[in-house]
Amino acid sequence: MAMSARQLQHIFLPLPPRSLTAPAPPYKRPTLLTTYSHQPDRSIQHDDSAMAYYSPAPTGCDLNYGFDRRIDRDEDVDEHLDGLCEALRNVEERGEAGERRGGIITWRGMITRIMTAPFEEREGWEMTAIPLDGSIYIELYDPPEIRAQRRKEQSSWAWQSYMGYSYEAFSTIPASGVQRRDDDPEGWSGDVNTNVQWCNVVRTAIGQIPLCLGGEVDCVDAPLGTAHPGLDKCMELKTNKVIQSRHQETLFHKKLLKHWAQSWLLGIPTVEVGFRDDSGTVKSQRVFPTEKIPQLVGSTSNPVWHPSPCIHFLYAVLDLVVSNVLPTDPTPPSGLAEDDALPEPVVWRFSFIPKRGCELYRVDPSRVVQEEGRWGGMLPLDYVRWRMRRR
Repeated sequence: MAMSARQLQHIFLPLPPRSLTAPAPPYKRPTLLTTYSHQPDRSIQHDDSAMAYYSPAPTGCDLNYGFDRRIDRDEDVDEHLDGLCEALRNVEERGEAGERRGGIITWRGMITRIMTAPFEEREGWEMTAIPLDGSIYIELYDPPEIRAQRRKEQSSWAWQSYMGYSYEAFSTIPASGVQRRDDDPEGWSGDVNTNVQWCNVVRTAIGQIPLCLGGEVDCVDAPLGTAHPGLDKCMELKTNKVIQSRHQETLFHKKLLKHWAQSWLLGIPTVEVGFRDDSGTVKSQRVFPTEKIPQLVGSTSNPVWHPSPCIHFLYAVLDLVVSNVLPTDPTPPSGLAEDDALPEPVVWRFSFIPKRGCELYRVDPSRVVQEEGRWGGMLPLDYVRWRMRRR
């Protein structure tokens, strides 16, 4: 029976059962394509100047330290995928191989959300997908009203969020050098400025679907002053309350799902967690090898998650997106001439409904939010034109 136009434009994908244990599609070991650094003013340099070196935080350090001097990134500025786009253009203009066509280009955080969805019970999300030059660009659909509401909700968590950044400041030495005051405590490497980020861009694949992912990396476990030592020396740094009960252990194991997914996707082998008391004092630290986190959680009498449904769902969602979105790529087969106008973008969205699944749908062109200087309200116009002209 022929499907209606509405059915063709709205496709629902249910969640896999949490008990699923079938072998998951293979995930290719990530390969580093390039890195770039956000400076204190948020500008980008295509180097490792924002890289930091691991240096263990002193036990007993106070994660409240420096809270009043912190500098927070302006969350009202939506940067979309600009850093990742600029990095990929820089790679190709250096004459090096970039992403593989036929797949997904996005932030590691987007793939983490999809991957952890089978065990997410409360928070839904929506993402935008736009095809361009043989790839699909994906970002969180995050209009101003939703962003404002999230900031309002998160304002009460500012202190807890800060302690994560503070732990990084105690646990790392910046490549740009330590910026200490005379009265700073032992191990403090400089006041927190969340504008500063070191991003790695990797190429990988799940099954036959190519992925190009960008993500912030906290530090490298390498001698001070050495060049980027590779993904296998990268580390993620996290904090958690000291575990004193079975309930707290269960909550920590739930958090380990996101920690594992973030690091596994980007090829980061090590996650260190600093355990703090209620006042913010670090009491102990523990290193978790990324590959062993699922085994650790699975060894409990009642595991709160396991990786098979996560990887299956990730593959199913991305396969759904690629199969439907990629054929709508408006990029001219022969490229774009110098004076040609850009074709109209084709905008898709897919949304996650907790405990149910994911819906993919095409956005009516009249409902696409326009943003000056952006194609489909998302990609920089100069980047789109460069992509279409280079064919």
